[in-house]
Amino acid sequence: MSIFVIPAMDLPDPLSVPDSPFHRLTTLPRSRLVETRDVLAADRRLLTKHFTTTFEWTAIRPLLPLRLDTPPDVRPWRRRLCRSHYAWLPPDDIRSIDDWEGLDDFDLVLRLFDFSPWRPILGQRFSSNMGPPPFDPVSMGLAWLLVRWRDWGWCDLLTELHSRERGLGYCQRLGFSPDDLPAESTFRIALTNTEGAWLRQCADSLMLGLMAYGLVPTQATFPGDPPEKGAPIVAHGVRITSTTSPRASTSWTIGCSPTGQSPAPSSPPTATTTCKPSPVSKTCSTASPTSPSER
Repeated sequence: MSIFVIPAMDLPDPLSVPDSPFHRLTTLPRSRLVETRDVLAADRRLLTKHFTTTFEWTAIRPLLPLRLDTPPDVRPWRRRLCRSHYAWLPPDDIRSIDDWEGLDDFDLVLRLFDFSPWRPILGQRFSSNMGPPPFDPVSMGLAWLLVRWRDWGWCDLLTELHSRERGLGYCQRLGFSPDDLPAESTFRIALTNTEGAWLRQCADSLMLGLMAYGLVPTQATFPGDPPEKGAPIVAHGVRITSTTSPRASTSWTIGCSPTGQSPAPSSPPTATTTCKPSPVSKTCSTASPTSPSER
């Protein structure tokens, strides 16, 4: 068993990145958007001033890692022993355009963002100090995202983590020790007992970080419009699902509020599940962690 000491993390002040180069990117004027309504989004972005130079790799690399925010209502992470330890690793494996070959969007996200601020959020799942040391909550959370992105089952995930070709790279980026990996049941049970509200906080953390960098607008107006014509945009998760199935859907939105506060939902969030068909099991949404059909 591998043991790591993960130090305490105090909750930081709200993230603010006023010198982010992304703040200088502005939406096309209303009239220009009307003129280009039939232009593909990828082509329309190229019409934005400074877009190409801002997103060149040589311009992005010095900004890394992009930081995420932590919602204020989360308890700080306390020093704890864990069996894995996630830490952002610089993308030293990318030196030229040829090095992007074989990397997908998830690989890129792991190189762009530092997900350490998710530790106090997902750590709420392992608040008890009883029993053996848990795996780092960030390692587990990113593994769930990998499964969701790849449309894998838990067995597929473990196969990839043990793979001689790709396993070491995944383990390094997720913080696992190759010789001490979670079992399939560990992933399944951990996700089963993870509250949807905690995962919504991870979504809010990402959105607040993107807003701080200027990658997501904070005001619902067009350039040149007076501020009173728009409304502040706030992040708030509206629905998410915690289930034994790695294929369960999750969703969140951003909304507008004239007061800058997260609007209250008209009804409590519902825990619904949408499962994609699996060749292994057709009961992904109903099987329990100990269900024989899931073994």
